[in-house]
Amino acid sequence: MDTNPSQGYGAPASQSSNDAPTIFQKFDSYPWARDRSFLQGLMATLGPSLASPNDGFVRQKALSTTLQARIWWYKSRFNSDIDRSAYEAYSASHASSCPDGAILATLEEIQQRMGAGNASASSSAGPPVPAWQLNAPKVDLSKKAEDATGHANSDGGAPYPENFQALIEAVTMGKPIPGIREIPDTVVRPPGVTPFGKMKAPRKPWEKDLPADAAAQASIFGDVVDKEFPPLP
Repeated sequence: MDTNPSQGYGAPASQSSNDAPTIFQKFDSYPWARDRSFLQGLMATLGPSLASPNDGFVRQKALSTTLQARIWWYKSRFNSDIDRSAYEAYSASHASSCPDGAILATLEEIQQRMGAGNASASSSAGPPVPAWQLNAPKVDLSKKAEDATGHANSDGGAPYPENFQALIEAVTMGKPIPGIREIPDTVVRPPGVTPFGKMKAPRKPWEKDLPADAAAQASIFGDVVDKEFPPLP
């Protein structure tokens, strides 16, 4: 029967400098490597830092992040404040009891197991397939062969739709295009229609002294404008 890893590791909210070593011992002895919720949150926080265990700067940063995460987790679980400066001074002389290195080793082991599981699920040939691609739904994006039956063009390229194939055939062979009306290019003039309307335009203010009869109007245009439409050829 599993027991709660947080039992027996709490500390009061108020602490004095005299009992600080005892508080730090309880803080270090908490089973961090067995607290699944803490490990999951820390792994998400560290991210790519776990992939470079041999980089000294990255490793030191990961240890600092782990300590800060432990202080925050301990405060949220047990309402106990851990003075980071005092703890770092304490851990300098008690390096063997500091669990930060062991926690990172546990996370690295978990990450290696996860990577091995993804690698076994992927194909042995070619580069490794990302996990999101392995879990993506499989959709058939290829066009079925029977869908293109009767629509292939003469060049063996992409198939044409039926209506487009008929249009191409009509244009190339000079046949009438389906759905196109043939309109003759002739103009029909109704009888009684002349270039000049029957109604007279109203006079402009400066045209009051000009003659208004048809003869006067005809004299203005002269022979420039035809009085009747010329016959069609």
